[in-house]
Amino acid sequence: MQKRASIPFYLITGFLGSGKTTLLTHILNEYSSKRRIAVIQNEFAPSGTDGKNLKLTGLDFHLEEINNGSVFCVCLLSGFLQTIEKIIQKHDPEMIFLEASGMSDPINILELLQGKQFKGRLYPGKIISVADAVNFEKGMAKFPGFRHQLMVADIIILNKIDIVQHPVSIVRDKVKKINPFAEIIETSWCQFNIRAIIDQSIPESRPAAQFPHQQPGPRPEVSVCVLRTHQKISLHSMELFLKNLSQITIRAKGHVNLTDNTIRGIQSVFDKWELKAIHAYTGPTEIITFSDNQTPAELKGLFLKYAAS
Repeated sequence: MQKRASIPFYLITGFLGSGKTTLLTHILNEYSSKRRIAVIQNEFAPSGTDGKNLKLTGLDFHLEEINNGSVFCVCLLSGFLQTIEKIIQKHDPEMIFLEASGMSDPINILELLQGKQFKGRLYPGKIISVADAVNFEKGMAKFPGFRHQLMVADIIILNKIDIVQHPVSIVRDKVKKINPFAEIIETSWCQFNIRAIIDQSIPESRPAAQFPHQQPGPRPEVSVCVLRTHQKISLHSMELFLKNLSQITIRAKGHVNLTDNTIRGIQSVFDKWELKAIHAYTGPTEIITFSDNQTPAELKGLFLKYAAS
């Protein structure tokens, strides 16, 4: 029997009313006729209207709804894992999208992918966060979790620029300070070239020219590790840690508390790494890595080794 290819798992987060379901509708319009898609929608309320709106599109996809709380809460985590397992077993999707509640904190989903249950079966696609350019300041003041959504995103959709009353550049600059590494796309109604983002995470769709010595094939297994720690580290030690880490990981990203009480955003892709200042973050150091076989214990041990030096 041929081994089933790993399934890309895309996470869509964003401010309440920012346009997450609109974005998901555009994605379904582009891909539902070409690939088997499963969508998980999560709402804090006991029931939601977003799933109903998606069904009304008439597009071909499988929908699961998890309401009455956040899937990132421990109380719903077990049910969430069962939902993913059921989707894989019954529907054999080629792509899975999770539209998280606007009040969710997304980092736990990356820890989920490192578990034995889904190792080799799921791999992280893009983390996309939709920000409301009109209500950016109000949203950030009301729900601090929005900042975390932006910080861990690969792509930030700055939506509603057609009706914003202040210069979009003001919001863009603030987003850039929160996450200096993310690609920021300004949109109206979340309209942009969807394929430019999603195709990057589908191995079969990548141009062969990017891999001159390989034929496109199933995604290799990737270990995802998340480190959270209150241990601070000096800038010099952090640079040494990141230099070492970039040699043994495919990708790393996160934010780090330094001993001088400043915060740095980190990013590495293979052996290329960067450190940039970020602002107004309160919380522990959080680092996410993607590698061939690194474990969370190894990541933590490496960090503490340099933090103690």
